[in-house]
Amino acid sequence: MKTKRKIIRRQGFRNFRFLVPVYLILLTVACTITRSTTYNETGRDNPFPDILFSAGVVTGGIVENAELSGIDNISDTDAISGATSLSFNAGIHTEISSRKHHMETGIDYVRFKQTVIFLIPDDAVNGIRDFRFQQLRLPLTYNFHFLKNSVNDPALILKVGLSVGYTLKTNVTETGTLPQYTFNDWNYGPTLGITFYPLQHKGKKRIGFYLDLYRGSRIYDDIYHKHEGMGGQSMLKAGVSYQF
Repeated sequence: MKTKRKIIRRQGFRNFRFLVPVYLILLTVACTITRSTTYNETGRDNPFPDILFSAGVVTGGIVENAELSGIDNISDTDAISGATSLSFNAGIHTEISSRKHHMETGIDYVRFKQTVIFLIPDDAVNGIRDFRFQQLRLPLTYNFHFLKNSVNDPALILKVGLSVGYTLKTNVTETGTLPQYTFNDWNYGPTLGITFYPLQHKGKKRIGFYLDLYRGSRIYDDIYHKHEGMGGQSMLKAGVSYQF
């Protein structure tokens, strides 16, 4: 028998709508405070901190318990597998410099497409669960600058930090006999990234490429995803970064 279910989550959205304006106000204040510092260090004609627009692809989503870790009495025919599809990400960031320290923050929009397949005959579980979910993320990274030009603009930036995400909308479609589950709206975890600007200019707009990795807290939970690390979120996003 086939069953289908479509779920749209909006719980907690009011809290996030309150959080984003507060976050942006604090970000604006921080940019204003560091305006003169940024100008004095870089020597640019534009005294404002860098603004970065980014857009590209993302892959990832829920970490499946592909080896059925932490599950007792499994057989050779029991299995969970998944497939992720390329989707879209975009963001606007700013880098704030103070003396020789560089912090980057902003807001990102990320979409995910993923299919998780359950084949567990011992528990009479057999079916497919398709996930489509969209997130807003607030990253904060410490940036390391390398390969600087004459006005202190780096060609290579390495990033280490944290990212907090809120799931705006979740569509789940399922077929077959599947376990009950819960899906968490909030998640957080470490992020690593690299941005490279192949062409260096003096105080001009420029285009580069970025690659970011994220491994976060649990967003999905069912009886087969209670082991540590299972049901968490992971992603890899890459694309083009435009700085001005």
